[in-house]
Formats: sequence, structure tokens, C-alpha cells
Amino acid sequence: MKFFLKLSFLILAVLTLAAPVHGQKKIKEGTVKFEMTTEGSESAELAMLGGSTLDFYFDGKQQRMDMNLLGGMMKVQTIVPIKNPKDGAILMDVLGQKIQIVDYGEDEISNNYNFMNVDGIESVTYDEGDKKEIAGYSCYKAVAKLDNGTTMKYYISEKIKPPTGVKKKDNKVMLKGYPLEMTIDTGQGFEMVFKATEVSKNLPEGVFKIPEGYQKMTMEEFQKQSGGLLGN
Repeated sequence: MKFFLKLSFLILAVLTLAAPVHGQKKIKEGTVKFEMTTEGSESAELAMLGGSTLDFYFDGKQQRMDMNLLGGMMKVQTIVPIKNPKDGAILMDVLGQKIQIVDYGEDEISNNYNFMNVDGIESVTYDEGDKKEIAGYSCYKAVAKLDNGTTMKYYISEKIKPPTGVKKKDNKVMLKGYPLEMTIDTGQGFEMVFKATEVSKNLPEGVFKIPEGYQKMTMEEFQKQSGGLLGN
């Protein structure tokens, strides 16, 4: 279970890694919707991740990410006010049971942003000759080398600018644009590929409001109650 929660933070970190620097007019609020496929694994359990979806909402002050995993059996939602992440929320809906995790403070949210050393980028190589159109946006390839020896592959657009991540470090290497396709090496023998299917300047009304009706518990309490249903 904790793997999927960490996975959601990893993806949020990857999405908020982009900080465009050129002078083009950019989208500073809106919605980006992704679909996920998996590559390199023959595991039936991991194959279930294929077809998962990710909806990312952002404006200048807040961001929200909704992940729909395992054919809808598990949903993870994070709502993060950029300047006050402790006021955000981590919500899970597992087989209809609605849980709000309450033991993730501001520092832990920041640390999870760095899951798998996303914060440890040594260098980024760009290939503007390797282009593709994704969800109506022209993108080019970027490859980030991490300090643990792994790489992250992207196709980025410089016309989309979400807010930067929680506790952004001054020396953090940033991408020139926002990734509309991401290939993430999980370190477990397979890759996840997220590709945008829709980019919109619109935000649903009340999208950053924390919903009610969720039972509050710590991750440890949730794992004990679930009996390891979806693993650790």
C-alpha cells in the first residue's frame, strides 16, 4: 500500500519539477489528464497498473493530483497548497473505504516529493530535434540523469507552467518545460509511462476544496485495518 502512496508523491514531484524559463505565453492554471502504461514487466499484478489514470490540477497557489489505480479499486488524491503544505490533504478510497491519512506532516510531504531521488538530478540533456505532438502541444525530448545512476525520460512543452514544488531548493536542477510524457524507472524491473491525453485551461469549481466524509487515521492504522490487502 505504501508503495502506491509513495508512487503518487513521486509522480507529483515529477510533474512539479518543470519550471519553464523562456518568454512564451504559458498556461499557469488548468488541468492535465494522463493515462499510464507499464513496460518491461510480466507480473499480472503490475500489469493491473496499466490503464491507470492521473488528473493534475493547478493554479498559481495550489495543486491537486488524482490517481485512479488498479482498475478503480484504489484512488489516491493529494491536495497541496504550495505555501502551506501542512494544510493539504492525502485522501484514499480503497474498495469504497474512504480514508484521510493524517500522519504525513509538512516535512514528510516534502521528503516524499523526493522519493527515488527525484530531487537528486545531476544533469538534464535536451534533444530539441526529437519532437512529438502530445495533446495538441509540440514537445521535445529531455533526459534527466539522477545521482543514483538512473534516468528519467520526458517529452516536455514550454507552454505549461504549474507552480513549483514544496520547499523548492535553490540549487535544484529544473526542466525547461512541463512533461506531457514521462517514462519513470521504478527501480523494480519495469517502467511506467504516463502520456497526456488532454490539456485544458479550465478548472472545475471547488477543485481544491478538501472533501468531507473521510475517516482519519495514520498509515500504520490503515495498514493494520486493511490486513495488508494491497501489500506494503
